Amino acid sequence: MAPFRLSRRTLLKGLGAAVALPTLEAMLNTHGTAYASGGTIPKRFATFFFGNGVVLDRWRPSGTGPSWNLSPALAPLSAVKDYVNVVTGYKVKSPMMRAHHDGAAGILSGHPFIELPPGNANYASKFGGPSIDQVAASRIAQGTTFASVQLAVSKRVSAGEGPTLRYISHRGPDQPMPPEFNPAALFTRLFGNFTPVDQTDPRNSLRTSVLDAVRDDTRRLQQRLGSADRARLDAHLTHISELRQQILALPPEIIGACARPEPVTQTNRDVDGKEPLEAVSRTMSDLLVMAWACDLTRVASYMFNGGVSATVFHMLGQTQGHHDLTHDASKQNQVHDATVWVVRQFAYLLQRLKATPEASGNLLDNSCLLLTSDVSDGLSHSVTDYPILVAGRAGGYLKYPGIHIRSPNAQNTSDVLLTCLRAVGTGVTSVGAAQGLSSTECAALKA
Repeated sequence: MAPFRLSRRTLLKGLGAAVALPTLEAMLNTHGTAYASGGTIPKRFATFFFGNGVVLDRWRPSGTGPSWNLSPALAPLSAVKDYVNVVTGYKVKSPMMRAHHDGAAGILSGHPFIELPPGNANYASKFGGPSIDQVAASRIAQGTTFASVQLAVSKRVSAGEGPTLRYISHRGPDQPMPPEFNPAALFTRLFGNFTPVDQTDPRNSLRTSVLDAVRDDTRRLQQRLGSADRARLDAHLTHISELRQQILALPPEIIGACARPEPVTQTNRDVDGKEPLEAVSRTMSDLLVMAWACDLTRVASYMFNGGVSATVFHMLGQTQGHHDLTHDASKQNQVHDATVWVVRQFAYLLQRLKATPEASGNLLDNSCLLLTSDVSDGLSHSVTDYPILVAGRAGGYLKYPGIHIRSPNAQNTSDVLLTCLRAVGTGVTSVGAAQGLSSTECAALKA
């Protein structure tokens, strides 16, 4: 007898009411890896970034392959160690010109940065190509309300050295994606309209037609404008398209772990001059987990603190900005303590994903998260032996349980970026440009 199967959109109905069902085994194929109706369980991708590097001898695990032990810096990951692959010994393949700029652009996009007039700063730059989160968004975001979300925690960013250090998500050289620092505002954006759309409401078609008209008019204008203005209009058209997508998007299916979170009141305001770093970080993580559970988005960038940031880890008794600490050889213990604290916030996100059921597993089983920084060692400004973690299983694409992969010859960090992009189903065959170009995956990361 054929097994009983249900559509994942099945509702319990009666007396005018409808109740959604959780994800049941009857909705899945015999392996629990896809919906029986043919729909695939989505994969998610995120970059988790913290600025100014690590203390390398406390970051690198002992042992390689499956026989590795958590280093002091990675100790907070003990509850999710099986889901974490550690990559060491790799190098950002960019000309060593400006440390933080080289590292940020290289590890987040694979493209060399583009120098900008510095103005009042010592140096300024912008990305030379799209960051990998935006590459992923362009390939796997179809059908979601938000192609990607950008969130950040510490507001003490470097604003004077150009977009490379100020933002970690970029659609292209001239399209940085500013992050949201305010959890309450992110809640409103993601869940403020968490109600069914009345498809018969004439205002919906009116708004849609207005957007279509604007899009057509701007396309006609393109034929008469120069290249710089056409680029600006392309960015504007993309924004219009996203607005239209959000207007037309159906509300998320309330199945499995998807639910509207409780309203968020945390606004990331300083208290006595101190940033509420932990409260903001955990609230942002909770919102991201629910956005993924509800399939509102599948791609995110998470900037804990930016490169050259002046973030103060006051909860550790520190009073000096993080970037300044990394340049003081006598204060490397404080740099290490801050790294451990940030890794603990990343561990919280992973644990929340692991605790959120989906199909026969959990959200972390179907996700890939890349944790990294803008330099390897802040004291030396090196971009060699880069700190990289790749977490999650990406639907079985990535090695599980996780291992420690150490390169003996400073391989290209873009190999790791390409592996992440392919793990989440983008289908891309290369990433980056110039010295950072890679068409070779990190084979050891693959299951």
